[in-house]
Amino acid sequence: MLESMSGGWGQEALEVADFGVLVLEDRRTQWINPYLLSLLQLNESDVAGSVVSESDRLATLLLGSDNPFLLSVKKDNEVWLRRKHIKTTGRDIYFFYDCSDLVVIGNECRRLQHDLTDLNPKDPITGMMNYEVIVELLDGHISRSRRYDNPLSLLRISYTFPAQMEEPLFARCIKRIAFFLKDQLRWADQIGMLDKHTFIVILPETNYLSAITLLKKFNGEPHLSLFSKDDGRPLSFSVGLTEWSKGNTTKTMLQNIRQDIDLTMTV
Repeated sequence: MLESMSGGWGQEALEVADFGVLVLEDRRTQWINPYLLSLLQLNESDVAGSVVSESDRLATLLLGSDNPFLLSVKKDNEVWLRRKHIKTTGRDIYFFYDCSDLVVIGNECRRLQHDLTDLNPKDPITGMMNYEVIVELLDGHISRSRRYDNPLSLLRISYTFPAQMEEPLFARCIKRIAFFLKDQLRWADQIGMLDKHTFIVILPETNYLSAITLLKKFNGEPHLSLFSKDDGRPLSFSVGLTEWSKGNTTKTMLQNIRQDIDLTMTV
């Protein structure tokens, strides 16, 4: 072993510790424990009494950062270390802890967070269910209608906006529309976004004639007032409606809603 620090049980413990220890005196290597030598794949003779300099590979690797750093790839596993520096009279003592598991966990958490963001079930502006979620719900309603012959209708409301509308004004306007639609929902109705300008409402236990009566809400003052705002407003809107019938799938209902009834109004 290199020059002894103090001997006794303290040094014996550090020699068998499962973390690395490096002792420098006037930038010269005085002591390094077997664990760190093993990680570095070095022998005592490789570092005994060597002077640490900025151009030295070992110094650059070990003393470059207090953040976790990648030491090596050992047996197809990355080895990450975190450094702790303690300065005593005449000596610099460095401890190195293997934090590979924490780095792996942190990377996995970031990956999962990224995936969760990509799978966000809500539209980022309105907070309503996004296309994938509302379509999945529609699948379930169609399955129940197919099994029990329950009535089911689907409503589409699409809005047209100025071509050069600023994004903050658009967001404010679409939020007002979303608030109006939520306010008009019955307890069983479900609403989501087909695209940036289009809302879709699932109307369970509702046949075509009953759904038609809901359309008058779009000619009422609460809805028309959305078009009288000075700070961003839609130019026009259109409403589509369709009812489930035997043989209809989610795809055919979404197609029918664009072809069945389409009431367009320019305000």
